[in-house]
Amino acid sequence: MHLKRWLTALVLIALILLVLLKGGRLAFAFGILLISGLAHWEFLSLFQPDLDRGRKVKIIALGSLLILSFCTAATPFGRQVPLFVLVCCLFVQFLFYLMSYEHIQELAWDLAVNNLGLVYLPLLLGHFIWLRYMSQGQWWVLWLLFVVCCGDTIAYYTGKALGQRKFYPQVSPGKTWAGTWGGLAANLVVGVLVGRWLLPEVKILSLALLALLLGFIAMLGDLFESMLKRQAEVKDSSSLLPGHGGMLDRLDSLLFAAPALVYARLFFLQM
Repeated sequence: MHLKRWLTALVLIALILLVLLKGGRLAFAFGILLISGLAHWEFLSLFQPDLDRGRKVKIIALGSLLILSFCTAATPFGRQVPLFVLVCCLFVQFLFYLMSYEHIQELAWDLAVNNLGLVYLPLLLGHFIWLRYMSQGQWWVLWLLFVVCCGDTIAYYTGKALGQRKFYPQVSPGKTWAGTWGGLAANLVVGVLVGRWLLPEVKILSLALLALLLGFIAMLGDLFESMLKRQAEVKDSSSLLPGHGGMLDRLDSLLFAAPALVYARLFFLQM
């Protein structure tokens, strides 16, 4: 399992670096579009396993429009576009269910799941595109990946080695207090050290505070996805990534952390 985990991670790291540093903004946006589609499919399969492929494709197509709208978000006027597209997507969904009232059993559950999927995946994941399109975007994305992924890895191995007291067993039975503190410590150290290399213009105190904030928010994202899997009664969202589970299992922390970093840059760092 550990060998599969590391081999998969090395392949993913190589692909991410290639797209992020060599592919340009458009290639990055289409990469996020692909990731969003795969994760959205997993999400729908967890909570609506009997949903036909045609409807899944239509829902994911709406999410894809929302993802692509973030290509405009780096401009002052364009920041309003994702919200406008989200509202349009919700109206399309509402109209569909209004017209399908007599044909869908448990309509309220169906509607709630599909609208949650739009907000949880394309809306949150689209902030990666926004971050990439901002000034020095590729370095900020790379820094975010370093902070969150290193924190997740150290938390996993610290919890395995030292963890006894469970952190929140009702939602995530494997998460421990030792792993939590180890992960936050890794967030802090990696955030400062890598930040001095990638983002030398940012003050050390700002890097430290931001890394700790992102580590905490990333942990909430991890717990939120664990809660969803608990409800769906599955261990992994899929078997797409050997040793890691599904695409959702790799994105859970990042889904919450990316928007937090975007708004921290806009409102506090002003960068």
